[in-house]
Amino acid sequence: MIPWLLVEWFRAHARALPWRDGYDPYKILVSEFMLQQTQVGTVIPYFERWIIRWPDLRSLAAADETEALKLWEGLGYYSRCRNLLKAARAMAEAGYTSPPAPAEELRTFPGIGAYTAGAIASIGYNLPVPAVDGNVERVISRLLGIEEPSGSAALRHRVTEAVSSMLNDRNNRSRKRISPREFNQALMDLGAMVCTPSRGGVPFCGECPWENYCLARKTGREAELPLPRQRAPISRDEAWGVLAVSSIHKGILLHRRPNKGLWAAMWEIPWFLRSGNFWEDFDAWCVSCGLNLSPDRNSPKEVGYTSFSFTTHHVRAQVVTCSVEGTLPDETWRFFSLRELDDVSLPAPSRKFLACFEKIDIL
Repeated sequence: MIPWLLVEWFRAHARALPWRDGYDPYKILVSEFMLQQTQVGTVIPYFERWIIRWPDLRSLAAADETEALKLWEGLGYYSRCRNLLKAARAMAEAGYTSPPAPAEELRTFPGIGAYTAGAIASIGYNLPVPAVDGNVERVISRLLGIEEPSGSAALRHRVTEAVSSMLNDRNNRSRKRISPREFNQALMDLGAMVCTPSRGGVPFCGECPWENYCLARKTGREAELPLPRQRAPISRDEAWGVLAVSSIHKGILLHRRPNKGLWAAMWEIPWFLRSGNFWEDFDAWCVSCGLNLSPDRNSPKEVGYTSFSFTTHHVRAQVVTCSVEGTLPDETWRFFSLRELDDVSLPAPSRKFLACFEKIDIL
């Protein structure tokens, strides 16, 4: 019987992951927030440091956001960290000492969608709820020959229905009870270890417990399914990364981003699009930001190039240092000393700019 073949495979080949130790629902909650759009190998050390600092839901609910963001630094997608804190606080305020079990209730908390709710309910509490991520979409689309684009709502719906059917025994002739915890994790591990994306090769079908049942394998389409994701075009931009240094304030100019959107509420080293001459672009940027700065126009120094990506943009930035003095328009602008920067959580582009800056001796 197909589901049991996968569970038996999982019992022999399951990955040893720290959040699987004891299946504490709180640890599952933390791991699932961290794993969103991030690889397992990257997450493990962050998860282990996080659990040492905040070992349970109550301690996390009382955590300082600045400290949490600093510990999260490097994982990216910082809204996940803020939503994790909001969810923990809301659960604690509702009287919970651990995330609640029902998936429907879990989805009422910040940052918890269908997949995360399903993962906590099924892995943490062994409830028969689907937990469909990209790995599961790929496995089931190949198994059943589903011709829908990767990441599409249509594919997610059909895969969710198929997994739900297996979990609830609607196609189980053997009448053996399938452990939702084992089955959902088995799907995830199979997608990560065996039924892998076809970029640069093909899946390891010979190691799959479902090889003889897989429609994609039978028709030679294992490298084609799921169908390619429908992606928006990528824009490629040139920019300046500006390390504006004040000798009076003994620091580097940073700007606090808006409370919503990309890198929300984080301090960043300024950058702006490049159209030509540095000072022309700099002056136009100051006007657009309401900055009244008096730069030393003999001070600019190019200290390197770096690149970064976000949403549908790829940016190549030339990093420049310059000396500036002047007044700042509001509290969203501030000069930070290098020592203060050690305690500030910076988005990835700013950390790259700072790495260029630290190669020279200005402050």
